Amino acid sequence: MTRIPTKSEILDWISANPALNAKRDIAKAFGIKGAARIDLKRLLKELEAAGHLEKRKKSHQDLERLPPVSVLQVLSPDLDGDLFASPMEWRGTGIVPKVLIVLRSSDPALGGGDRILARLKLVQGHDYHYEARLIRRIAANPNRVLGVFRVAAEGGQVLPVGKGTDRQWFIAANATHGAKDGELVEVEQAGPEPRIGLPQGRIISRLGDPSAPKAVSLIAIHEHGIPDSFPDAVVTEADEKKAVGL
Repeated sequence: MTRIPTKSEILDWISANPALNAKRDIAKAFGIKGAARIDLKRLLKELEAAGHLEKRKKSHQDLERLPPVSVLQVLSPDLDGDLFASPMEWRGTGIVPKVLIVLRSSDPALGGGDRILARLKLVQGHDYHYEARLIRRIAANPNRVLGVFRVAAEGGQVLPVGKGTDRQWFIAANATHGAKDGELVEVEQAGPEPRIGLPQGRIISRLGDPSAPKAVSLIAIHEHGIPDSFPDAVVTEADEKKAVGL
């Protein structure tokens, strides 16, 4: 019997794969076939009715505009305290749109580096292009590795460089982050584990020459599980600590 994903699993998949959110893409990702597609269709309609999803027309999208529901990365607050974000995926040819996050009193606090799923509204007459309303904050993906990117016909592959894993990752053409062949990159898992074939990943940062001193240090950090970033609360607390006199 085919297992039907939960609503949370569907939202997580769409969050991780904003360009692959048609019903057939979701069905393929979770191995849903035959009559089970009816249950999937029902779940998607319930998510639409609850405001978590917006159904898209079967026509080509304007690449110069962001989808009405998009995955964003939160930037650090500006000098006025306003919180902006940038899209995780931008396929247009113009400048990357600037998005103002409009938080409600019931929304959780957000900080630089957070990723969110948000509903967007195009605006005019401002120094930003969209206003975003939070739908949900996306949890950090624990499945991240460092590896060397190798270009292939339809995207490429990442070959891990750390100890303890030799599993390669498939990177779709729209998830390479502009990486060049031979670069050291950081990749995170995109979507559920496949039953067969390579896991699908997304490059989130390019780190340059694998033999450079900085790259060697990063490889060592990942191998030993040493955190290289800290929550905002930890950083704030550290800043408030006074130096101890000698």
